[in-house]
Amino acid sequence: MRFRQPILALALCASCAGAQVREEAAVLELKGQLAVHSAQLQAQQRRIEDLEVKLAAFPAHAESKRNTPAPSEKAAPSTAAAPARDPRPQLKTVKLGEGRRRRRDYNPVESAPTIPSAVALKEPDEETLQRLEEASAVDPGIREEVDADRAFAQAVAKLNAGELQTAETQLLAFAGQHPRHTAADNAIYLAGLIREHDGDCAGAVALFDRIPLTYPAGDAVLPSLVEKGRCLIRLHRKDEARELFARIVREHPNGLEGGTALQLLTNLDLESGRQ
Repeated sequence: MRFRQPILALALCASCAGAQVREEAAVLELKGQLAVHSAQLQAQQRRIEDLEVKLAAFPAHAESKRNTPAPSEKAAPSTAAAPARDPRPQLKTVKLGEGRRRRRDYNPVESAPTIPSAVALKEPDEETLQRLEEASAVDPGIREEVDADRAFAQAVAKLNAGELQTAETQLLAFAGQHPRHTAADNAIYLAGLIREHDGDCAGAVALFDRIPLTYPAGDAVLPSLVEKGRCLIRLHRKDEARELFARIVREHPNGLEGGTALQLLTNLDLESGRQ
């Protein structure tokens, strides 16, 4: 009887430690998802800025083509000999007075124009989209890029609005129609997250497996592996999940996904030790 109280105290401490670990894992998970979504939004913003630069250069290029005169006949070379010139340059000595000399304390930076240190980012307005439409009507390549970017933006908007089934359909359709787009792997990853959220872990694993096979250099490879490990845990395939997390930690120990995988691996070890 006298040993029961210390044992109960140790068990209570262990349970509190396990709860704290789970809370830290949940926080790391939320931070990881926020970082992934932030990177995707920044990539799309850079994509829109690149298209705006192309659009701004397109009318000038077309105008220069229209204003270029037709090639005329080459002028006959002049047979008259040029007059001989003195190769020595004409030099002139100028002596500045004391009043016109620069002050030693003169700082050219003081008279330099100010340069803005911040750039405000904004969504493209209707006029910009109309100009993109006009430019894409001439260039098929720009037209395809605009259609692809718009399709991905509409699918993400459906996802943010909570229309998960519609978003999943549009994301997979986008990845199928534009497999070489820079956001194709992200579309498959987001569709896998929707399936994981709906409890279809087997279908989510199938999508997560496509990303490293089809887009091995994409930025969605590591997040898809982490989410695949979560689905394996829900499917009671914890040994496979443990091997996957260990590989992520071993190959990417300093990355965000490596830290998340290490936390999930620790949680698995704690659960197996309690059982």
